[in-house]
Amino acid sequence: MKLEVEIRYEVDESLWNKTLKINQYSLGSQTAECYIPHKFTYNSKPVFIKVFNCSREIVGQLSAVIHFTNYGIKTNRIADLIDSKINSGSTLRWSHGPIIHDHENFEEIFSKILLAVDKIAKENNVNIVSCTTPPKVSNFPISVFKKNGYSVKPWITYITNLQRSTDEIFKSLHNKTRYDIRKAEKEDLQFEISSSRESMDIYFELKFNKEKINQIKKNNKKFSDNIWENLFQKGLKKKFIVRFQNKPQAIITNFLFNGNISQVGVATSSDNKYAGTFLIWNTIKWASENNYRTYDVGGANPTPISNKEKGIELFKSKWASEKHDYYICTKVFNKTKYRISKLIKNPKGIKSKMNIKKQNRN
Repeated sequence: MKLEVEIRYEVDESLWNKTLKINQYSLGSQTAECYIPHKFTYNSKPVFIKVFNCSREIVGQLSAVIHFTNYGIKTNRIADLIDSKINSGSTLRWSHGPIIHDHENFEEIFSKILLAVDKIAKENNVNIVSCTTPPKVSNFPISVFKKNGYSVKPWITYITNLQRSTDEIFKSLHNKTRYDIRKAEKEDLQFEISSSRESMDIYFELKFNKEKINQIKKNNKKFSDNIWENLFQKGLKKKFIVRFQNKPQAIITNFLFNGNISQVGVATSSDNKYAGTFLIWNTIKWASENNYRTYDVGGANPTPISNKEKGIELFKSKWASEKHDYYICTKVFNKTKYRISKLIKNPKGIKSKMNIKKQNRN
C-alpha cells in the first residue's frame, strides 16, 4: 500500500479534530489543542503526524509534544540546570495515540508513524520517547513498538458504557459503591461543575502539602492560566467539584471529546471518606444525562506492587465498567545520557533501587 507521511508543527485545529472524530475511540489527549498550554508556558513544541493513502485520505494521525526542558511542578531547579548543561536531550511524549482510521492496514500505517517519530527525534535532539496507546483498540500491534526499539509496559483502565439509563448504571455498581453513594447523599454533599478559574487552585490545595501550596500556585500560575484558556474555555476539559458546607472535599479533571470522557486528575480531602465516590458517581451521572458514550476512570497497574496500587485498581473496577488493556511505551536513544539524567534528578531513587537489589542478592 502506498502511503505518504506529513509532519507539521502547526495544524488547522478544527480540521485535525474533525478527522479525529471519524474514529469513535479518539480522546481529548489527541486533539490539536492538547499541548498548546505547554507551548505557551514552557516553549514546548507540539508536533502532528498525518498518514495519507493514495486517495489523499487521512488514514492515521498522531498528536505529540516535544519538551526541551522539564516542565510542570518544579522540585529541583539545580538538578534541572545541571541536566541542561550535559545536554541530556529533549523528551517527546504523547497520550492515547496514534489514531488509525484504516484498520486493515493498521500495522503498516503505525510503522510509518514510528519512522516519522524517529525523524522528528533526530531533528530535535530527542533522547526519550514516552507514550501510551489508545485503551479501546483491541489487539494493538505491540510487536511493531518492540521492533522499533521501544520497551513496553502493560497497563489497564476501566471504561463505563454510558449508553444506558442512570438507574441501570447505578444498579450495576458494586454493592459497597452504592452504599457509599447513599451515605454521601445523606451527608448533604454538594456536586458542581466548575465554571471559574478558581478551580485550578482548588486542585492544588487538595492535592499538595499546605506548606507548599502558595509556591506551587505561583510556579504554575502561567501554565494553569493557559490550560484554562485553551482547554477549559474551549470545552475540552471540565472540573467537577464536591463541597461540604461550601468547603471543597474532592475535585476531578476530565477530558471531553468525541462522546468520550477520560479522567486525568483527581484530588480529595481526608475530611470526608465518601466525597471521592460521590464525585465520580455524579460525574458519570452527568455524563450519561448529557449523551456521552463512555467514561474512562483512568489507568491502573495490572500487577500492583503496593497496597496503594491495589487500592487504586480495586476502586477503579467498581464503576459498572469493562477492563481494557493499553500500554506505556518508552524508547531511549542514548542510554548513558538517560542514566546520568535520572541520577541527577533523583539520586535517592537510584540509591534506593541499588539497596533493594543488594538485599535481594543477600
